[in-house]
Amino acid sequence: MRVLSSWAINIVSFFVVSRILHGFRFENLWSLLLAGILLGICNAIVKPVLIFVSLPIDVVTLGIFLFVINGIVLEIVAAFDSGFKISSFWDAIIGAILLSVVSSIISWILFPPRRKVS
Repeated sequence: MRVLSSWAINIVSFFVVSRILHGFRFENLWSLLLAGILLGICNAIVKPVLIFVSLPIDVVTLGIFLFVINGIVLEIVAAFDSGFKISSFWDAIIGAILLSVVSSIISWILFPPRRKVS
């Protein structure tokens, strides 16, 4: 259930960001669905490897380099999905920031934090 909800959140987030940022383009619905799946796979497999390899740079930049890693992950998704185009690497970085903001808002709405009863 959690995997399906994560996939759906990724797809909706991609759609919202593609409407906000002109550097993100999807040719059709299938490429949007494929991008959502690929993002989940890349976040589970590729992103941890990139974070581990770039750990010294992350420490020196106090974590700001993670934005670059997120942009790289989006570029990888765009490379495997022929219907998903990103205009430039800066659009990938800005898109990664917007994707995480939109995904967080959607997750917060769908799965609100539980209150502690004291």
